[in-house]
Amino acid sequence: MYKGKHAREFAHRTALRLAGVAAAAILASGLGIAASGTAMADPAGVGVVQNPAGEAGYFANDNGQTRFRDVRAQLNVTNQLKFLSGVTQNPGAAGVELCDPNSGYAAQLGVEWVPTSPTTGSFQVKYGLGSLGNAADPCIQNGLVTNPTPQQLLSNFTINAGDHLQFEIYYSPTGRHHTITLNVCDTTQDVCRQAQQHVSAKNFYEAGIGVVTQQVGLTAPALNGLVSFTNCSFNYYSSTTNFNRIFVPAHWNLKRSDFVNSSSQVVMSSNGSLDGGGHAFNMFEGSTSA
Repeated sequence: MYKGKHAREFAHRTALRLAGVAAAAILASGLGIAASGTAMADPAGVGVVQNPAGEAGYFANDNGQTRFRDVRAQLNVTNQLKFLSGVTQNPGAAGVELCDPNSGYAAQLGVEWVPTSPTTGSFQVKYGLGSLGNAADPCIQNGLVTNPTPQQLLSNFTINAGDHLQFEIYYSPTGRHHTITLNVCDTTQDVCRQAQQHVSAKNFYEAGIGVVTQQVGLTAPALNGLVSFTNCSFNYYSSTTNFNRIFVPAHWNLKRSDFVNSSSQVVMSSNGSLDGGGHAFNMFEGSTSA
């Protein structure tokens, strides 16, 4: 049984999840993907970086005092997530990540379209724990964890377009038993799965929510609706308050990451759609005909 500090932490996190479920229905119905990706303005202080691949969405990085221990987001699966990068056989996913840019170690959880032919396939939820390799910032530049091979977390049933998915990655650095816990629920079909892995001590200096791919074959501009993220949040080690949002500039630096082509034209972006509270945003992409 949970006792003392562990009981309080368990109760606190359980209450947050229940609140998130209730809020999901409101946000899922209230935030739709616009027909076109007209540029909007992010909250003040959000910087923008451009990547040819890696992560498109929003990420927060260390400002000298923050290490992340929790990331959460929800989405409704869309048909547009099939071949989301415009490359038929290229793996890509939409979800959440905790990462250490110094070592390249990342924990990733998301939904991916796995093709069995140019026109058929299935949606699968997978998680990956491992190294992204070297780069100026591997967390946002190096795509998906591929070694060890990502594992399927939701299985034995069919995930359909329209299904509502909830994602959470939680790192517990308590005592000698450091663990990474990955939670996912398909609330449409009332199915939840968890995975937990004991790890050596980690320093997750970055957290991200968005779309990850290793190769982009899209045509600019990013005007087509791709997917909406809701109930987004990051949290950090010493927090005693639930930051149920991703925009907390007093504790970390929030940035937007866009995919660009070889001509520096934006081909996948949120187009500045993060709401003022930092709870939700839309993702847009260019033509997938390339």
